[in-house]
Amino acid sequence: MVKNVFLLLIASLMTIVMSPSVLTATDDVTVTRVSDARAVETVPLPEPEPVVVKAPVAGYAPVYWAPANNMVIGGRTLEVIPVGSTKIDAGNHVNKYGSLLYGHNSYNVFGSVLGMGVGSTFTVTYGGVTTTYRVANAITFEKNGELLQLNGSGNFMDAVSRAVHMGAHYDISVMTCAGQSLGNGDATHRYVLFANAV
Repeated sequence: MVKNVFLLLIASLMTIVMSPSVLTATDDVTVTRVSDARAVETVPLPEPEPVVVKAPVAGYAPVYWAPANNMVIGGRTLEVIPVGSTKIDAGNHVNKYGSLLYGHNSYNVFGSVLGMGVGSTFTVTYGGVTTTYRVANAITFEKNGELLQLNGSGNFMDAVSRAVHMGAHYDISVMTCAGQSLGNGDATHRYVLFANAV
């Protein structure tokens, strides 16, 4: 058993030494040539080639990893997760319930949404399809327990989740907290953007 492990180790070292083009290292690392299981010569690695970062080409976005279902809004790419209820906490991502995307008004999530209004745009990639949306309406609702109200009356939560407001139908709605903080990521109001695909 020991002999097999030793032979495997020697074979691995020989593969590395015989294929130096796959090695990468810092300046203080050296490669030792091995012959008959004893060190014969230590050879310093050549200086690494500098990494060249090309400036972005106009009209092309830089390549980066993004979740398959995501939303790009306010300069942030956020993961979008489908949920079965608006009562499910969004955490550090965006929840999708019907036509509603909702998330916390925090720096890492929807902190920039309060600065958006009619004419602002964002993109959503869902199910392999990317769509750009333009905000057509922005409303601040009062939060009264589980109700979304205007001027202390009504319940607009169902309509908001279907991207409907006062009889107008939109393609999507985006909601985050607004007003005074109530703690635990909650607040006295909800800011809702109603948007249509462009």
